[in-house]
Amino acid sequence: MRAAHIDIEPVSKAICRELLLIWRFIKNDIWDTVIPCFVTFFTAWIYCKKPINELPLLLLFSIGYTLFYILTFCVANQINSVDEDRINKPDRPLVTGLISASMAGKRLIIYNILFDIIAVLLHLFWLALAWQFITLLLCRWGCSRHWITKNLVCISLGTITLLAAEWEIVDRLQPNVWSFIIVLSVWAGFGLPLQDMRDQEGDKVMERKTLPLEIGDRMARIMLSIYFLIVSPLIYCCAILTQIDLTRLFFNKPVIIILIIETLWHWWVAVRLHLYKTPRDDDKTYHLFVYLFIVTIPLICII
Repeated sequence: MRAAHIDIEPVSKAICRELLLIWRFIKNDIWDTVIPCFVTFFTAWIYCKKPINELPLLLLFSIGYTLFYILTFCVANQINSVDEDRINKPDRPLVTGLISASMAGKRLIIYNILFDIIAVLLHLFWLALAWQFITLLLCRWGCSRHWITKNLVCISLGTITLLAAEWEIVDRLQPNVWSFIIVLSVWAGFGLPLQDMRDQEGDKVMERKTLPLEIGDRMARIMLSIYFLIVSPLIYCCAILTQIDLTRLFFNKPVIIILIIETLWHWWVAVRLHLYKTPRDDDKTYHLFVYLFIVTIPLICII
């Protein structure tokens, strides 16, 4: 009997198309989410002094969890924000017609199931479930419509689930690490109204009550500048203090240098808000804050 001939070309095309879709869904969140995930994973691996032979398998776990962590949010978010994306991010797959909303919805169900399976295997089910609940709050239940519920509440809580899960892939979280993650996540969430400065046109279409749309662009820049000049550096300092006593802080030269650099970094963000006001400039200012978040995560290994 002749062996059945399988044409692999359609299969390879289908796989390539799915990979392209995944990339188009998540590419705007690489710096915001994916890179912080991997930085947290490697920070935990170094902090916990894990042997090198465990790295490949743990990294594979991290890649799988991270992929579905970000996919479950991005697809849900983009299904519910097509009108906004036509203005702010016109290259996204639903806007360009690369995929229909119904097909994206079917994929979203599959992505969530796979996410839960991976989470159960990694003993991260409750953290994954918490993230799925936060995603519903943001994308289905209207919490993304107001800057307080979106940034201060949901993003802060979501960042906690992100950092905690990546750390637990490597090892169990200790109380001092939990404290660092919680304070760092609150600091990140409270600073994220920055991203709303660049997205005002699209947010108007969605009738969102972001900070600049609630109090006006000028007042929002003043308010955020004051926050980044005074409050944000203090919250950042509190994250450092979860790892070192206040009495030792002033005698630790590396920590003092870190605090000086982060304060100047915050102040530059505050200054940029007034010097550079186009959406493109606001995007660069926002990512300046994101870069500070990324480089802060490994500091727990130093302080």
